[in-house]
Amino acid sequence: MKKLIFMAIIAFAAWQAWKNYPNLSEFLHHRASHEAVVENRARDTIEHLKLKVGSQTFVRDAIESGSSAVIPFRVDQDSEFDLTWGWRGQVKEEHWSGGMVPRGPMVQRHIFTIDDEGGVIYRTENKLGG
Repeated sequence: MKKLIFMAIIAFAAWQAWKNYPNLSEFLHHRASHEAVVENRARDTIEHLKLKVGSQTFVRDAIESGSSAVIPFRVDQDSEFDLTWGWRGQVKEEHWSGGMVPRGPMVQRHIFTIDDEGGVIYRTENKLGG
């Protein structure tokens, strides 16, 4: 009887492991991600923001004055940023490129502060705990 209960427990554990393997694999092989934080310190609303990093492009429709947008991302190789945006009610497009994202293992928070003149202040912070 003990042998039968033991075999049933082993069978149940094997079935659970097989059924939940994709979730378990994702949990065990979790990769931390970088964050891009775009802060709007201008008086106008930023519209049509495009952030390119590596082979990826991220878009935000609008960032109100005084607020920010957080964009999580991962990279497969060291990359630079390319940032384009416009101002509400204006046709002119602003552009900034630079910065550096390391492939890893360290992940960072990349902060872009945009001011009234379209200037960008770029800084990074190390992320702890991924």
